[in-house]
Amino acid sequence: MPASRIVQLANVIATQTGVFDAHLQEHGITEPSFKPKGPTGPIESMQPAAQVPPEDQKAKNNSNFFPLVAVYRFKIASLVPTSSPIAFSDLSAKCGLLEHDLRQIIRYTAVHHRVFCEPTKGFVAHTAASKLLAENPLATHLMGLTFDECWPAHNRAVGAIAQCSDQANVSGYALANDTSLNTFQLLSQHPDRTQRFAAAMATTSTAGLDALSTHFAWVQLPPNSTMVDIGGSQGHVSLHLAQKYPHLHFVVQDLPEVIEGAAAKLLDGDAKDRIEFVAHDMFTKQPVQGAQVYLLRYVLHDWRDRYCIDILQKLIPCLKAGARVVIQDHLLAEPGTMSLLQEMQMRSMDAIMLSLCNSREREEDDWRHLFAVADPRFAAFTAHRIGESGSSGVMPVEWAP
Repeated sequence: MPASRIVQLANVIATQTGVFDAHLQEHGITEPSFKPKGPTGPIESMQPAAQVPPEDQKAKNNSNFFPLVAVYRFKIASLVPTSSPIAFSDLSAKCGLLEHDLRQIIRYTAVHHRVFCEPTKGFVAHTAASKLLAENPLATHLMGLTFDECWPAHNRAVGAIAQCSDQANVSGYALANDTSLNTFQLLSQHPDRTQRFAAAMATTSTAGLDALSTHFAWVQLPPNSTMVDIGGSQGHVSLHLAQKYPHLHFVVQDLPEVIEGAAAKLLDGDAKDRIEFVAHDMFTKQPVQGAQVYLLRYVLHDWRDRYCIDILQKLIPCLKAGARVVIQDHLLAEPGTMSLLQEMQMRSMDAIMLSLCNSREREEDDWRHLFAVADPRFAAFTAHRIGESGSSGVMPVEWAP
């Protein structure tokens, strides 16, 4: 009799666990752990602090992010000693919260998100996740982006989509902030929120940056070629490419409040000398004439088609024959063609763009359509999916007048 489905799945789990363990042993990687000295990273270790495991349906149904928001808002992680536990009574005095409220919060986040633990009744200590919140500024930026920007927008997204509008300022984010501005216009009025947003975006994994560097032939560009990084935030993408390709020069463009102080944050060296920061609004005419490459990395997914077409058309007056516009962005796959977890992550990002910006992610045909409508002289569009079943892609197109 063939093994039942559940036994088959158990065998797969056992086999893959062995493969994973062998990889850790071979490369000397510390075994994952929630203990305070466990390995941490700005993205991976935030997973338990940012979401309930999808396989735990009961926990997901009962999830409530308010306790985790309280940990962020009252900076509780930074008030817990890293080397010893602290009594709830002492911690509540530091936080300015009632002791029983604090106890409810800590015990919830400990069970649901592995943020804090209670080694002895009445005492709080760090886990790897809470220690990360205390020590890593990037983790704090991500928490702020999630709970101060995204969470309120999600709560108002239904009211926004009921208006059936393709305007960027009709979004859950706009309703949550009681504004007629679009997301980026509002952020521009709050430099602290803008800087936090930019810092959170700079947590991009090196895998995505490496994919950009390998899925386009940067090495074949002529010496002293210029790449314009449109919406390049604080230059982390250009810096990555500059370190790999010393024959290229880079111009990072973003709104003034985004790039402010960015140049000073780059380390001294040849790469820094080849990166220039220029304030620019991508909805106005592109000022850099005749560059070899214009990069839009995770920019167009923030905007509906009409805005994307406008952005592309603003490039046309400065394009020379053979210039490339390179898109790195989400590349939706057909439903049911990815693993469940991958598709959940992909659809989650699609929903986030709807609530934050009244925008969406796109399939390959959608990307082709944007360029075709913007101008038929955009030619030779190709889409290189990152990984066999990845949710993102690198999509270069040539200007062929």
